[in-house]
Amino acid sequence: YIAKYGSPGQQEKSLPDMTAGRKIGAIAMTEPGAGSDLQGVRTNAKKDGDDWILNGSKVFITNGWMADVVIVVAITNTQAKSAAHGISLFLVEEGMPGFKKGRKLEKIGMKAQDTAELFFDDVRLPASALLGQENKGFVYLMQELPQERLIIADMAIAS
Repeated sequence: YIAKYGSPGQQEKSLPDMTAGRKIGAIAMTEPGAGSDLQGVRTNAKKDGDDWILNGSKVFITNGWMADVVIVVAITNTQAKSAAHGISLFLVEEGMPGFKKGRKLEKIGMKAQDTAELFFDDVRLPASALLGQENKGFVYLMQELPQERLIIADMAIAS
């Protein structure tokens, strides 16, 4: 997502360390009560001047506990003609005030990757944390998820 939709600044900040294994990334979509239904997302980001204020929670996030940077799916336009038209993606970094990692969740396999809960309580994000264009997050997810799901299926068959 960062390589394809990120600004040059976002790419320069994250990708070298991620590709070298010095930083771990995660994508936070799934929510309590909404599951993986992206149009049921409740985590939201509201404009405050040039910044965004992020609130909500995510669950079953692969690499959530170890992640240095998390791509967070959030509602940014509650008045959109459909929920899909009001979703944006944000880069949230470890240590940002209001960003808390919950418990590591128990699972049966793939022990090298943790699965965790994530919480966002008035996380102030600079405008530069918006990944891609505002309200285009659902489109980006629909373009990338089929490949991600295929890789997960391959890993399951291989194990």
